[in-house]
Amino acid sequence: MAMKRLSLLLAPSSAASPASPAFLGFPFERSQLRNMGMILKPSLLFKDNNPFCCLHSCSSSVSYRHGKDKKGCSFSNINDALSAFNHMLHLQPQPSIVQFSKLLSAVVRMRYYETVVFLSKQMELAGISHNVYTFNILINCFCHLHADSGFSVLAKIIKLGFEPSVVTFSTIVNGLCIEGRIARAVEFFNDMVAGGYEPNLHTYNTIINGLCKIGDTSVAAGLLKKMDEAGCEPDVVTFNTIIDNLCKDRLVNKALDIFSQMKGKSIKPDVITYTSLMHGLCNSGQWKEASALLNEMMGLNIMPDVVTFSMLIDTLCKEGEVSEAQGVLKQMTEKGVEPNIFTYNSLMDGYCLRREVVEARKLLDVMISKGCSPDVFSYSILINGYCKTKRIDDAKQVFDEMVHQGLIPDTVSYSNLIGGLFQAGRVLEAKELLKDMYTEGHSLNLITYSILLDGLIKQDCFDQALGLFRDMQNSYLKPDLAIYNIIIDAMCKSGKLKDARELFLELSVKGLQPNVRVWTTIINGLCKEGLLDEAYKAFRQMEEDGCPPDNCSYNVFIRGLLQHKDPRAVQLISEMTGKGFSADVHTTELVVDDDLVVKQLLGSCEVHQGEKVVLSKSGPSRQSLAFLLCGC
Repeated sequence: MAMKRLSLLLAPSSAASPASPAFLGFPFERSQLRNMGMILKPSLLFKDNNPFCCLHSCSSSVSYRHGKDKKGCSFSNINDALSAFNHMLHLQPQPSIVQFSKLLSAVVRMRYYETVVFLSKQMELAGISHNVYTFNILINCFCHLHADSGFSVLAKIIKLGFEPSVVTFSTIVNGLCIEGRIARAVEFFNDMVAGGYEPNLHTYNTIINGLCKIGDTSVAAGLLKKMDEAGCEPDVVTFNTIIDNLCKDRLVNKALDIFSQMKGKSIKPDVITYTSLMHGLCNSGQWKEASALLNEMMGLNIMPDVVTFSMLIDTLCKEGEVSEAQGVLKQMTEKGVEPNIFTYNSLMDGYCLRREVVEARKLLDVMISKGCSPDVFSYSILINGYCKTKRIDDAKQVFDEMVHQGLIPDTVSYSNLIGGLFQAGRVLEAKELLKDMYTEGHSLNLITYSILLDGLIKQDCFDQALGLFRDMQNSYLKPDLAIYNIIIDAMCKSGKLKDARELFLELSVKGLQPNVRVWTTIINGLCKEGLLDEAYKAFRQMEEDGCPPDNCSYNVFIRGLLQHKDPRAVQLISEMTGKGFSADVHTTELVVDDDLVVKQLLGSCEVHQGEKVVLSKSGPSRQSLAFLLCGC
């Protein structure tokens, strides 16, 4: 019966792995082994001529358990292990297979997998018979080298009449997963179950991890039910693997459901569980829920680590909730968790987003005083903050400070400062810094080009910007939609609508699909030239091309129609509000100042009064109409 079950497992792989492992014809040559320092010679390197001295003095912290309370061994280096093996091989009587197993396990922990295969061959040549345990060690080694060879060892086990253990199958499953052959691992796992072998917790965890790696997290979650049916209790590792990957897939609600199952089984979550869930919540903008989880875990005496705290601080800062982030930082330090560079950078960035650059500077100084050295990103955040607040000289000072500290500015640092100089009208300084950037060996990226083009255009250097754009088109770094939009917008504003339209049509030739921003730019240009029919056609075309207009698109086009007294404005206003968009302040001003448009809108608008919707013929006041247009 056992042989029949095993043949079922081996059938799919026997053809796939014709090559045999060491004991069926070892592939290594002696010359190869000599190069690896593995030719064994008799040696007397042991205290009192005792080959087991190193075995008895093994560190328990790295031991490999073999049977109940029998600890393995460890060596300081591979040469000691080889010397021990060589001496054991020449002893009479020879040590038991158990002692050899301990030595092989120690070599495996040093990750000398090919060496273990070679030593196993030497054991066979010396007449030492393997058991299932040593065969499992061999399978583990082959699975780190080439998993298919593990099947050959399995065939040898069967041929010798041994019964493979669940560890044997788990090791092969793990080897297939290591090689990224998850589908084959799942197939073998299913064959194992069909053959009457019950997977253990390690097997399930291995296959669940493999499924998650290839994005089949839902299938992995489904295995929890199979584990229940098989009477195999999942552990915290099982749940953490599934929860973490569900959160990475932005399926945070499903992750929370699994979290509830976990607690329902009285399996205690750990810091990894909570950090994964908080990460998922933060990525979906649910920072309040993430904060609640932080308080929950601390209430359960599960101490958050620096990663947990820093992740929440970063999210809060990006959401503009800097005060909340400061509160989390205070909690963090009170709990004795020291902020790291990521924590400080996140909070500095939060201050700069709120234009509180003075606070960001203070934090940089605190960071230095606490022995946490700022990196290039730290200084880049501060440079960008100063540039946004038009404190260009302070930005230059921070740039120089960074260099003085021995840090090499990167493309981001240069780009931020170049952009600030352009915004301040200091074009010559910007160009000089660009030369320095080239001299230091930094290449321009798309962001740098965007900053340069935008800066040149705003300083009325359109011809230079266009020349730079053409150079870019001929280089390896092709313009993206953002850069095309900058040039198309500049062409429209400078009265070069024909050139702008040609460039717009060029997008599809270049394999770029215009986005809503580019469409809005060209529609705005057409409206300014009074080409309203073409603008209307473009407005309808963008939706047909799978790019529906947004709030900005409607407002830009409606303003163009209103400025030219085109009656289609009323239709577009009704369409805009019907889609849930609202007029901005500029559109609203044009509407309420146009008596004809106001009259037409008042003739058919719906006025919301309490819970009722009333059609008003006399109409509300102009103020009420403005209120309605703004979506209030």
